[in-house]
Parts: sequence; structure tokens; C-alpha cells
Amino acid sequence: MKNLPLSLVFVAAIGLNLTSTANAANNGRLVFNGSLTDITCDINAGTGASTGTNPGDINVDLGNVSFSDIGRFADNKLETASPIQLLVNCTGGAAAYDAVNMRFVARQGSGLDNLDQRLLRTTGAADGVGIGMLNASYQLMDLSGNETIDAPLVQDGAGGATAELNFGAVYVLNGATTNPGNADGFLPFVMDYL
Repeated sequence: MKNLPLSLVFVAAIGLNLTSTANAANNGRLVFNGSLTDITCDINAGTGASTGTNPGDINVDLGNVSFSDIGRFADNKLETASPIQLLVNCTGGAAAYDAVNMRFVARQGSGLDNLDQRLLRTTGAADGVGIGMLNASYQLMDLSGNETIDAPLVQDGAGGATAELNFGAVYVLNGATTNPGNADGFLPFVMDYL
């Protein structure tokens, strides 16, 4: 066994003590909450949407739109909006649930628009526009908030249920100088069964 000089051992002990003191000052805890369900549902494209090439993707074509046909969020100019319908088909475990809520997770998609956080950021060559989501009442939603698209689950009597989610999407000016080109985006969503 090698003998280390006492000063080296002392410095190492002080270093360990300082490290543990620093770590102790940065303590906390994570508190997890959640629940599990046995409901089994598929989400399929209905009117205004189509199945994407990747599992879970649903394509929505917003069309070829002129900047003169869209407005800012407050203008509520929705003439060019594309209606979207999603069909929920639950094959089992649905008897305990009455409704489905669809919530958007824009920050995990193409993000919130830098100039108007209520909109989805677009990717592509176009500037001056974001994508607005419309609820079932065809009102613009604030994607930075907690709004959801809600629908009742219609029970089939055999443990399954169906629901129809109707909403829409529209280009919305974000206040930047406009520049034509592609304006694409992607918006993940989560289905909560209640």
C-alpha cells in the first residue's frame, strides 16, 4: 500500500467535503402524478384530413392561400380555414369514460410562433404567418394555453365507444413582413379520456 503525503489526503478530504456541501444546497424532489387506463382507441382521419405516411401522422392541406385573404389573430378572418375531422374508435375499456379531450403540444412540434405565441410556428420559405387552430365553435385557440377540443364518447354497449372531433386550421398573420413560399408545420396532440 502506498502512503500518500498527509497534505494531499487533507486536500482531498476538504475537496470531498466541499463537493458534498455544494450538492446538498441543490436539493429538491420530483413529484409524479398520473393514472393508467385500459381503454384502447384508434384515431383516424375524417373529412378534411388524410392518413400520413408515418404511423400516427394525419395530414391537413391548408391550400394555396393569398396573404390578402388572411388576417391577424384579432381579425378572426377565417374564410380560408380548413375543416378537420378526426374519428376516435375505442374497441375496449371505454365503458368507464364519457368524453375525450384533445390537447395540443405545440412546443414539441414546430413550436410556438416567435411573434404571436398563440399560433404554431411555420417552417419553410414563407414569412409573416403562423398556423392558427380553431376549436369546435370555430374560434381561434391560444396554443400557448390549455384549451382542448372536446367530444362525448358514444358507448356501443360492448365496451367500445366512438367520438368525432371537429375543429379546423387556418393561416394567421403574425405581424412580420410577409414573404411567399411554403408554410408548413407539425403539431403533436394528446388524447385524454375522461
